[in-house]
Amino acid sequence: MRVVFATVVCAIAIGSFVADLWFPDFFGPVGIVFDALPLLSFAIVGSFLVVRRAGGPIGWLLAGAGVILELVLLSGAYGSASLRPGAALPGGEFALWFASAIQFAAFGLVISAMVRFPDGRPPGRVFAAMLWAVVVCTGGAALATALAAQPIVAPLTFTGPHAGDPSRSIPNPYALDGPVGDLMLFAASAIKFLSPLALIAPLALVARFRRSHGVERQQLKWLTYTAAIAFALALTAWVTPQGPIRVLTDATSIFGIGLLPVAIGIAITRHRLYDIDVIINRTVVYGATSAAIAATFFVGIVGLQALLRPLTSGSELAIAASTLVSFALFQPIRRRMQNVVDHRFDRSRYDAARTLDTFADHLRDEVDLDALRVDLLGLVTQSMAPAHLSLWLRDRTR
Repeated sequence: MRVVFATVVCAIAIGSFVADLWFPDFFGPVGIVFDALPLLSFAIVGSFLVVRRAGGPIGWLLAGAGVILELVLLSGAYGSASLRPGAALPGGEFALWFASAIQFAAFGLVISAMVRFPDGRPPGRVFAAMLWAVVVCTGGAALATALAAQPIVAPLTFTGPHAGDPSRSIPNPYALDGPVGDLMLFAASAIKFLSPLALIAPLALVARFRRSHGVERQQLKWLTYTAAIAFALALTAWVTPQGPIRVLTDATSIFGIGLLPVAIGIAITRHRLYDIDVIINRTVVYGATSAAIAATFFVGIVGLQALLRPLTSGSELAIAASTLVSFALFQPIRRRMQNVVDHRFDRSRYDAARTLDTFADHLRDEVDLDALRVDLLGLVTQSMAPAHLSLWLRDRTR
């Protein structure tokens, strides 16, 4: 049963992605690569977890979200293409209506999967109640969108030629009238308040992280690290003004969302679980180093231009000098940042490394074997804290 489910999910998701290639006027090559392709990770990782029987309901939730996301993109592309003058595509209105209604289900499934990570259960009764609120709100949003007497807008791509264009819309073919229709219209107007429900996921991660330890903490680090990247990319896209740069930032924000199920899959299957500490360390070190080098470069340009302007008469000498200075400072700044990060975030390893360095310096000058034995035992006890410790030295006379 699980294998059949995974096969059907992957077939629908990959088939929807391939079908999107028939609508280049809606997506464009960039939209296919950066909109539809990254979202395949939800269906593929979810199906893998279902087959592996890992993570409880998380695999089912991710797989369902992946199928819905791909169907939303395909239905939106098909319905949008049907609105072209002279297009002979039947069922275009239904495709747009279907895409606009089911997109909220994907939102609810992804939030539920993240709240249940990594053991498949909410972190407490409060979050279990919040999940029920998510189910009710997303179901109500889907119903209101499907039945409200308001225009249905084609789901937008972020990177295609119609990114941000809300002009492709149709009247709702299934709108209700009367008091029920007014209720649906009121509910549809409240959909904009659905976004704060996404905060349940980071709150659940914080609640779990505070009381986690061992393997569970490493699992939470994977998702937290990836979620931070996705949030940073989405925030960058949000503050970027419209233009070619906005197309790039929007594309990278979808890529960041596509990394979330990958991180969940790595954490649940515990594949190279402890590599996350190295990844976080390198990210902080090189991110801080890059920021420091960039600041040095721009400050150097401003300062050197002011100093050299009487001599250079507007030449590029200040830029060249700043580049050389920044290049020369890269390794010293990186080493300094590495020491700061180790001292702040990895204090035990930092202290152990310093202890070993001190012992190595002492070893060069020590000639008394008994004193060396005492120092070595003390070093191991201090840095590794073993339950039992003994030292055997070979007798050269035997």
